[in-house]
Amino acid sequence: MNEAVAQKHYLRTRIKHERLTLTKPFMERAALALLGHASQATLIEDHETIAFYLPTRGEISCLPMIEYALKLGKKCYVPKIYPNKKRGMWFLPYTGKESVKEGAFGILEPTAPTSKAVRPSELDIIFMPLVAFDLKGNRLGMGGGYYDTVLANIPKHEQPKLIGLAYNLQQVRDIPQEKWDIQMDAVITPSHYRVFERKSKTSINPAPNH
Repeated sequence: MNEAVAQKHYLRTRIKHERLTLTKPFMERAALALLGHASQATLIEDHETIAFYLPTRGEISCLPMIEYALKLGKKCYVPKIYPNKKRGMWFLPYTGKESVKEGAFGILEPTAPTSKAVRPSELDIIFMPLVAFDLKGNRLGMGGGYYDTVLANIPKHEQPKLIGLAYNLQQVRDIPQEKWDIQMDAVITPSHYRVFERKSKTSINPAPNH
């Protein structure tokens, strides 16, 4: 295990533990704060095709944001992972609670067939879960490489806006970066909406698992 991988493993372990200690009232207030920042920046209002995620394992909830987007008539999508395929992840339609069911490991997932999936390049904006982030726009995910893989090699003019959602405690000083890691355009926490200057990459190799 090289130094970068070891540091990422340490950060994942520490922050996931801290995240699970948060109380339900705190988490609910944090989710509403995200909506407040997103609305103030008109991130939902100014985009039509938006990807969210269904929170699990202590991830900050974006459900208030999804409900708001649906009320505005936006086209909403959430990811579904297919473990039997190499980092297989599709963005499928989300129209409300009736469009999801409990899947593997007790995680809610969309029920729409993959034929209804939208290509990442067709999305205007993707709100992404994360384990940690730094102030250079670097993101540390769960380690599966799903987002890095599906977003790899999208031409710059077709890239959706990538915005991470996190609790304040998930901010760290520095996240070691590897050539396949995708940078975010911005991050929203309960206390702020911060925009980054994302570095462009002409070619990105798929991320390995670690």
